[in-house]
Amino acid sequence: MHVHLPKPLHGWREFLGEVGIIVIGVLIALGAEQVVEAAHWNHQVRDAREALDEEIAHTNRAFAFRAAAHDCIAARLTKVNGIVERAARHDPTPPVGRVIPDIGNALSNSAWETSKAAEILAHFGRGPLRLYGNYYLQVGNEQAFMGQEVQDWGVIKVLQGDPGRLGPTDIAGLRVAIRHASFENDIIAVIAQEELGTSRQLHVAIPPPDKARLTEVCRAL
Repeated sequence: MHVHLPKPLHGWREFLGEVGIIVIGVLIALGAEQVVEAAHWNHQVRDAREALDEEIAHTNRAFAFRAAAHDCIAARLTKVNGIVERAARHDPTPPVGRVIPDIGNALSNSAWETSKAAEILAHFGRGPLRLYGNYYLQVGNEQAFMGQEVQDWGVIKVLQGDPGRLGPTDIAGLRVAIRHASFENDIIAVIAQEELGTSRQLHVAIPPPDKARLTEVCRAL
């Protein structure tokens, strides 16, 4: 039995040439699509990095302040601890005014969460992604420590007024809160310094600490 292959209308050479043209056309179309997609993601990454850098520059104000304010906050805690111990011994102690220093800081990660939800982070280079990831991981850690710090200073606030009115339960609570606040002040300052270092690697601006806030936090108790 002989199998007869169908012959193209204009011959095999012409047929293969036409197939080749079609294949090349498909490859060109696919390549163009990839170029368009790459350009799209490059644009998305550029916009995302601008948003992240703007958010980091704003957050760095809080980090610069907390790094610079560490020693003044520590000095205030030392002063507070001395007042508590005098009250515990029932030594005469003058009334205490406003105790809580300026420690409130708003840290934002909305640009990071937006980029993550839009799946843009997968198109970052490995190096920048690592730096941005480390920065925002520490933002989360800093928020947790600052939240606990606020609670501990809320306990310390009970010292305001006449320390002589404080009982043993108050004294015990104050001692614990002071120890916790001291640890939190230390770790917050360490993380703040690390975040500023990461910002330098990302070439994001680091503002100087707010002088007015520093003056307030460093004022005598």
